[in-house]
Amino acid sequence: MNFETKMAVQMLIDNKDRIPVENVVRQLEKEPKFLHSYLDELFRRDSEASQSYHYLQVKLYAEFDPPKLLSFLRSSNSYPLEKAFEECKQRQLTPEMVFLLARMGNHKKALSIINEDIGDVDMAIEFCKEHNDQELWDDLIEFSINKPTFVKGLLNNIGTHVDPIILVRKIREGMQIPGLRDSLVKILQDYNLQMSLRTGCQKILISDCFGLLDKQIKIQRKGIPVSSSHICQVCHTNIIVSDLRTASNVVVFFCRHAFHEDCLPVHSTDSCTICSTQKKGPGRTYSMIK
Repeated sequence: MNFETKMAVQMLIDNKDRIPVENVVRQLEKEPKFLHSYLDELFRRDSEASQSYHYLQVKLYAEFDPPKLLSFLRSSNSYPLEKAFEECKQRQLTPEMVFLLARMGNHKKALSIINEDIGDVDMAIEFCKEHNDQELWDDLIEFSINKPTFVKGLLNNIGTHVDPIILVRKIREGMQIPGLRDSLVKILQDYNLQMSLRTGCQKILISDCFGLLDKQIKIQRKGIPVSSSHICQVCHTNIIVSDLRTASNVVVFFCRHAFHEDCLPVHSTDSCTICSTQKKGPGRTYSMIK
């Protein structure tokens, strides 16, 4: 982009309220390179203003600035995926094809392109980690089993995601794998690290459980005061009465709901009828307290 083009683009974008975007796009249709410069800068400064032209930008990036296309595809959701994929396929833009296939949900085909067309085991492993699908790992292992460099890459990287024994058992006898010893040592080290982390987490969990249990026991051992202002939740009279002839045993639950023992249904001292009714929903009150 030369200096004059930069200045022109900045002027057009700074005055897009006076010179609408659609007018600029229409005027520059026959100058696609200048149109790309304009839309590229517009997207950088105000992506919503160029939203209607994002598919057009896919084609322009593919033609004039392929290195920026993948970043654009990741940043925008306003282009038809199938058409964008066909555009990238025609120009053999493989990483962009992989991204679009993954966005369309066709992870298996995307992995197949990484394996067969790109041949990058690290990229394939990162793809499987990103999507965390056991079937993708299985496909990658099956594809890699006759390729020593792929096997080495898997041995070095999948220990925390897939059981490496699955891969080791599939390696045919006599296969020459570069750096096999170091890879196996790394697997053992990763395994020891995982076991150490699990043991540490288990100790922390047990300690927390005992700590919380002790706290709960201490709370439940505290006394619950009952004053003359407390009312029975069934008969709605004072819990404490001055006339001993009408006095009744009192039941106070940990939720602080208080009842006359005579007002509670038979065998209902195990739980608070008010709280039980609230948990079971409306329409249960009568059956619980009659």
